[in-house]
Amino acid sequence: MFKNTDYSIILPTLNESGHIKDLISEISNIFILHKLNFEIIIIDDNSTDGTIELIRNISKNNNKVSIYVRENKKDSLVQSLIDGIKIAKYERIIWMDADFSHPPNYINEFIRLNNSDDYDALVFSRFLKDSKRYYEGKTINSKAIDNLSFFLNKICQLVISDKFTDYTSGFICIKKEVIKNTKISGHYGDYFINLIFDLIKNSRKIIEIPYIEADRASGKSKTTSNKIDLIIKCFFYGYCILKCSIKKLI
Repeated sequence: MFKNTDYSIILPTLNESGHIKDLISEISNIFILHKLNFEIIIIDDNSTDGTIELIRNISKNNNKVSIYVRENKKDSLVQSLIDGIKIAKYERIIWMDADFSHPPNYINEFIRLNNSDDYDALVFSRFLKDSKRYYEGKTINSKAIDNLSFFLNKICQLVISDKFTDYTSGFICIKKEVIKNTKISGHYGDYFINLIFDLIKNSRKIIEIPYIEADRASGKSKTTSNKIDLIIKCFFYGYCILKCSIKKLI
């Protein structure tokens, strides 16, 4: 049995005022229940819907919560994560979507597995046998992105490793010492492909966990919202996979 460790949770936000308070509360309750030290780091891409003010008010009465606003900067999921990792102070780092599409109750599974073995990284997958993806009520663009994600993951399995299923998950718990020594690069979800490739290449102890994906509660997605952006991101994903295939041969 491994000792309980402390956790830093990074939440990139962009106009999440409709539900961020509930998300912070649910995450906090999980760690309080397990009697673990934790911090919740909000990295905001200059929200305009009151998200910033709401979180600042929460942080005044809760020293577990902090917010860092990336003012006058282009919204970037990758840079938000890099900034959050630099700030994080605890041994294990979790990052997840702030819109409830990554249900916070699954954090319990991160804690359980970390207490049972010394994993370098734990990743929730949408493509394992007991996983389930969310489709109902999604827009045509969202469904197109989901289908693209499925297709990209199949290519990654062929090019990188068929022992991993979700190269674009974005729901991860990783050791601070591991991520500090791993370069995060990319334009959007391709950063996760690069990350998983590096973890596999360096023989890190990493496992996937099935989960049931949920609908986003509200807020603005950082995912592409139009066909031109989708085409551009397809190019970056393809380029990323090509680079990984070349690196694998070196």
